[in-house]
Amino acid sequence: MQDVGVGHVFIGSCTNSRIEDLRAAAAVANGRRVADGVRALVVPGSGLVKRQAEAEGLDRIFTGAGFEWREPGCSMCLAMNPDKVPPGERCASTSNRNFVGRQGPGARTHLLSPAMAAAAAVTGRLSDVRDLMGAGE
Repeated sequence: MQDVGVGHVFIGSCTNSRIEDLRAAAAVANGRRVADGVRALVVPGSGLVKRQAEAEGLDRIFTGAGFEWREPGCSMCLAMNPDKVPPGERCASTSNRNFVGRQGPGARTHLLSPAMAAAAAVTGRLSDVRDLMGAGE
């Protein structure tokens, strides 16, 4: 699956955007850039998580790498607002469901851990974070 490209990355949802999740994703994003053509969103799981992440500087790591740092909420998890994946496009997502259309009509969702989603954001494809971080040998 490592040849599957993604145009969108969603690190968020109530299930996978705890402070530990954001730390793991930030460790991957730190010193890297979101790949060209990829829209990457980070949506903390709560106001408390957002404040803690900002106090730790995680927001600056994400925005410095080209991620959008958003307010807590459902966002792209279930496409209940303008944060939708267009038809036929793919999203690497930390949400908890991936049926066709969950993130937008005709969209495809690949469920990943926060670290794997961050790896997809910087490579532009589904990637093994262990390879990116030098631990895949």
